Amino acid sequence: MKKLIYILIALPMLFASCSQEEEILGNESVEMSFKAEIPADVASRASNNGTMVVNKVVCAVFEDGVELPLLRKVIDIVDGQDIVYAPTLIKGRTYDVVFWAMKDNCYNVVDLKAITRNTSASTNEPDFDAFTKSVEVTVTSSASQGITLVRPFAQLNIGISNEEWDSLDDNFNITPSTTSLSVYTKSAFNALAGSATGNESTINYSLTATGNDLTAGSVTYKQIATCFILPDAGQENITLTFTVNDQYGNAIRENIELLNIPFESNYRTNIVGGLLTGTISYTIDIANGFTTPDNNKVIE
Repeated sequence: MKKLIYILIALPMLFASCSQEEEILGNESVEMSFKAEIPADVASRASNNGTMVVNKVVCAVFEDGVELPLLRKVIDIVDGQDIVYAPTLIKGRTYDVVFWAMKDNCYNVVDLKAITRNTSASTNEPDFDAFTKSVEVTVTSSASQGITLVRPFAQLNIGISNEEWDSLDDNFNITPSTTSLSVYTKSAFNALAGSATGNESTINYSLTATGNDLTAGSVTYKQIATCFILPDAGQENITLTFTVNDQYGNAIRENIELLNIPFESNYRTNIVGGLLTGTISYTIDIANGFTTPDNNKVIE
């Protein structure tokens, strides 16, 4: 009896899967080929060691807002190999083809319309770099199309002057070590719509104050924080609060609040200046380093 019940439950699932395949193959169908490209040297800038961190591309097809699960494919990114996705689609129909490139296991991509971080996957912020693109296609005949993926979020960088960094060491024998950052924004991304989704909430980041060089304009600063933020509607002014701690875990300066900082998807927001000693003085630099043509290179 248990075996019979199992078969009766499983058969509808089997028929549904087969019917989807038969519909695609039974109608006049053609192969559409998409070559996905990631700006390689742009991607490398998010990593502390100067290397590309993304290694997987999730490819999917949606029709009328619903994913066709049999057409999903995950492609490994391999140096020297093109990223090619070639689903078979039905002539005369319109589809959305969606791409999401990431480091393996850093994001939950079960639902590409509500992508979230796997918080247990990594504590290294650069590992959460990602690229995406959604394109609408109406199928008329076999065709090939090149797709350039872009970052869905803004990158925030916070830096202090070299003089301030040196002064902390020389005068107080302390060095910035970690930065705790809080922002009020959205934490999920809809890769089909190409926008942040869900309710806004407070998102907390625990970041390493690397002391790496951070160039804003023509001046070089010491980096004390970097992270990725999802601006609502692709462009948003966001208030953030952060605390910088020294190598002993003690706060150098607590609860620094910066109001209405502008963020834009696929752009950097650099906040630099004197932030830790004396009166807070800072400059906001919106850098389009993610999108300049010089950085738009194919992985080869």
